[in-house]
Amino acid sequence: MTLEAVLVLPILLLATLAVFQFGVLMLIEQTITHAVTVAAREAGKGADIDATALSVNAVLGLHGLSVGPGATLILEDSLSTPAVQVRGTFPCPVPSTPSVPPGMLKATLCVDLTQKPFFNLLATCGLDFTGRKFAVSAVAHREFDGPPEITPRPECSCR
Repeated sequence: MTLEAVLVLPILLLATLAVFQFGVLMLIEQTITHAVTVAAREAGKGADIDATALSVNAVLGLHGLSVGPGATLILEDSLSTPAVQVRGTFPCPVPSTPSVPPGMLKATLCVDLTQKPFFNLLATCGLDFTGRKFAVSAVAHREFDGPPEITPRPECSCR
């Protein structure tokens, strides 16, 4: 009985840690997907990059994340100047020209997996998130003519 417990307990502990780590990871991944969808919708309605970043921060703030050193927002719109705009300093591949046709826009959000609230519990077992990121994109129709003109609205809860 004791030998069985000694042999099974480490496996159960690793399985529990894996479930916890991936549960948190998938929960936050859904939030990131929602944030980039909100970003594409807001930009499609005419929001500039700063207002779009505020909308993303309102969604990501639930988990203590924001656009900045741990997350980068990229907005591609071939009808605006510049065609590719970036907010945040986390390294993420930025296209030199938009990858969407005129009349469409694309929002991409890259989030570092080594910052809080992500856990790296299984790094010693070979499952290491160091240097890994989520990169999620959403495409929307451009619903306005001319340059983006909406300014940030700090009083808006943007939900």
